[in-house]
Amino acid sequence: MQLSLHRTAGRLARAWEIIRRYGIHEAVVVVVAFLIYFTVRGLVVDRAGEAMVRAFNLIELEQRLHIYWELRMQSWILDSYWAIRALNWVYFWGHMPLVALLAVWLFVFHRHAYYRTRNAFLASGAIGVVIYWLFPVAPPRLVPFAGFIDTMAAFDRFGYNAQETEAFVNPFAAVPSLHFGWSLLLGAVVAWVGRNPVAVAFGVAWPVAMFCAVVMTGNHFILDAVFGGIVAFAGLGVALALERWWRPTWQALTARLVALEPGE
Repeated sequence: MQLSLHRTAGRLARAWEIIRRYGIHEAVVVVVAFLIYFTVRGLVVDRAGEAMVRAFNLIELEQRLHIYWELRMQSWILDSYWAIRALNWVYFWGHMPLVALLAVWLFVFHRHAYYRTRNAFLASGAIGVVIYWLFPVAPPRLVPFAGFIDTMAAFDRFGYNAQETEAFVNPFAAVPSLHFGWSLLLGAVVAWVGRNPVAVAFGVAWPVAMFCAVVMTGNHFILDAVFGGIVAFAGLGVALALERWWRPTWQALTARLVALEPGE
């Protein structure tokens, strides 16, 4: 009986190593993460009044801090059709499409950095989902009489307000802005693994571009971006802690189970 258990455990450990090596489990992680996100979205879409009140409170806080610059910043681009389209493009295509592209690049060429970044994204995403659930906040573009223009709705057919994507978007997930937080985190990771002038330039320029995009398109307040950066790097802290304490234990256990399999 004990021999049979050892054999089964060893085979399971070997199967897990194959799954991990080829990234099969990553698809499962993504599916589970989306299921959790959609569940939370369903819990907050009917809390519009609560989200609007918090948005007004956020405006008041920024006014007290003398950083309520969003309307002025948006005015910088309203006379330029191409500036608006460029920032709309950055906001939409620079989020999940770019995350997916860089995830593949890291998985293929920088596997260790990939796992660390993946864990940071999952941890910060979990923190963000909890905040979205507990404290839904409306974005500037949805705040009535605030004066913001929804540039994506006004100038682009395909965006987060489009019919094709509406079912996948949480309209009251303004705080934290993981659009900016994840861009900041990805920029830091690319600069760290690349360690060349091009990678460092991307690591600096991309978060700046995303910050301008989230604010000037009317999708986030400045403090949303600040909180997004804090949450993203809190997720990185969780990832580093897991890497230091949990991963060595798991690897030692897996190696022991494989060694226990007889006949090898």
